[in-house]
Amino acid sequence: MTNELPNFQQYQLAFTARLRDARNQPVPTGVAPERMAVYDEIVFNNMLESVSACFPVARKTLGKATWLKLVQAFLKEHSANSPLFRKIPEEFLAFLQHTNLVLPPYLQALCHYEWIELYLSALPAPNHQDVDMYGDIAHQALIFTQAMQLLAYDYAVHKISPRQKPKVKEPSYLLVHRDVNDKIKFIELNPMTFKLITLLKSGEFTAEQALTMLADELKHPQPQIIMQFGLGVLLDLKNQGIILGTAPL
Repeated sequence: MTNELPNFQQYQLAFTARLRDARNQPVPTGVAPERMAVYDEIVFNNMLESVSACFPVARKTLGKATWLKLVQAFLKEHSANSPLFRKIPEEFLAFLQHTNLVLPPYLQALCHYEWIELYLSALPAPNHQDVDMYGDIAHQALIFTQAMQLLAYDYAVHKISPRQKPKVKEPSYLLVHRDVNDKIKFIELNPMTFKLITLLKSGEFTAEQALTMLADELKHPQPQIIMQFGLGVLLDLKNQGIILGTAPL
């Protein structure tokens, strides 16, 4: 099938195959090995630099040799859906979902956690019109900043390091947001607070309704304690700029 293609397309396929897998693919006919080596180095190093910059903890935790093999496999095997260079880290996440390489079970979650910082940093300036900054946070629908993400993982990804690699699952719940100074902040949540924010972000419940539901679910003997605790959490989120206010009446 390949031989039926025009010569220039055969050359393109041979050239890109070599760039993807310089260790196993031959130098295309008519190309000097020393010139091909320059392309090999430039393409791989650019890929390595882009991926490593986004996933520094994953890189250090896996170790240099394993990380190099992983990026080589990414370059060789993955078919990207975007030609944009800034999308490479996102393509790397897609690759991790489908690769057959034997990797630590926590790696995909760790990389997603690290990628979120890049994702939120690249979001356009949010449009936060039609927000009542002084509304009743207990009885009116809440408006959250658009520059935030709720994350739930099977591993405590925020604790992983080369010296602390998880051996068992430890569910973790996080809120990540970009503050008014464009800095990315991470907040660890307990399961109840995570569920409360999830309910409120849906826009279907007021804080009072959501907290009443949670108190009923927990069968708490003093629902007012849940109400006070939850409203205190929401006030703290408002002070941090994560809750902007309420929807106008």
